[in-house]
Amino acid sequence: MRSFRKKLYLARVIKSDMNKLILSKSISHLKIIVFSCVFASSFSALSQSASNSDWVNSDHKTENLMGLKQGWFVGGDFGSTLHYGAISLYNRFPKVNDFSKSFGNGYSLYGGKKFKFGLAAEAQVFKGNILGYKISPPLYERKFTGNVLGYSINAKYNLSQLFFREKNDRKFFNRLGVYLTAGFGQVYYRSILYKLASNNQWYIENATGYKTKGVDSAGINSAGGVVTTKAAMASAFILPIGGKLNFKLNKKTDIVLDIYYATVFSKSVDSWDRTWTKDDKYLYMGLGLCYNFGRGDEDEVPDSQRLLRPHERHSKAASTTDSSNDDMTGSTGSPEKKGLFKRKSSSKKEDKDLEIKLKLYELQLKLFEMQFLTQ
Repeated sequence: MRSFRKKLYLARVIKSDMNKLILSKSISHLKIIVFSCVFASSFSALSQSASNSDWVNSDHKTENLMGLKQGWFVGGDFGSTLHYGAISLYNRFPKVNDFSKSFGNGYSLYGGKKFKFGLAAEAQVFKGNILGYKISPPLYERKFTGNVLGYSINAKYNLSQLFFREKNDRKFFNRLGVYLTAGFGQVYYRSILYKLASNNQWYIENATGYKTKGVDSAGINSAGGVVTTKAAMASAFILPIGGKLNFKLNKKTDIVLDIYYATVFSKSVDSWDRTWTKDDKYLYMGLGLCYNFGRGDEDEVPDSQRLLRPHERHSKAASTTDSSNDDMTGSTGSPEKKGLFKRKSSSKKEDKDLEIKLKLYELQLKLFEMQFLTQ
């Protein structure tokens, strides 16, 4: 009976020792797993802070710019025009061989104010020329040239807040802003319509905004007419609809691609007016710059988001020259004696080192806390 009790006691002792051994091994494995997880999270945080990937373009955020000092912008661009009407060689876009007969040119100036929810108001002035060519056998050939001067009040909506809000780690998309524009305005125009007569000469068939003399528009066999003086420009309301692509160069300046399609509520922009024709239209495509007031240093594009980053070569060259100077003088030198730009670069490096030290200290605190909980 005593031997049985001894055996039972020994079995219980062995079982308890085995349980303690298993528990200690599981705790050590748990420590390893927790340490690896904490280290991975801390390493990812360090890599993100080192690469400055948390910078977000201000155009991608729903900012409240209702104040008077923020949100103002001005810009200008230069580009080409396309006329859509009765006197044109195309329905959508001209062929390459017809570019010289289809494209005009112009420029625009604009300015406005951003508000909230991605909305903005903009006033735009446009000045340019338009032209067109028409071949419609068995009728005779026609062409026209015209000048336009227009203005419009537009509403803008920032689409980049929807498309590129989570693209702050992409160098290109984080600096890109997309806007949808629509407005209402007025255009003033004058134009001259020419016909190719039977003698293979171009003559005036009709004119808008000019005073003419001796114009005969009876047919291909009739010719004549000259422009004497300019008259008052004809006018019509317009409805421009389009969009803008802004690419941020720095905290103040953007490159802007401006595209809009303007419907003119008139049929005489090309000086050829018939009851069965539709209203004339023109397309403008311009490239220019936009200056934004009220932006601060937090809107500056960081080095990690730049595409070309020419300053890297400058920094490398400066470091080599500094090292050569240190070798020649026999001293390391202090950043305060390197000049204004060196002080800025050294301060940035010190801030980054301090941030890394804080992350490492946070990692040590987490490890100490996990060791205390597992004991």
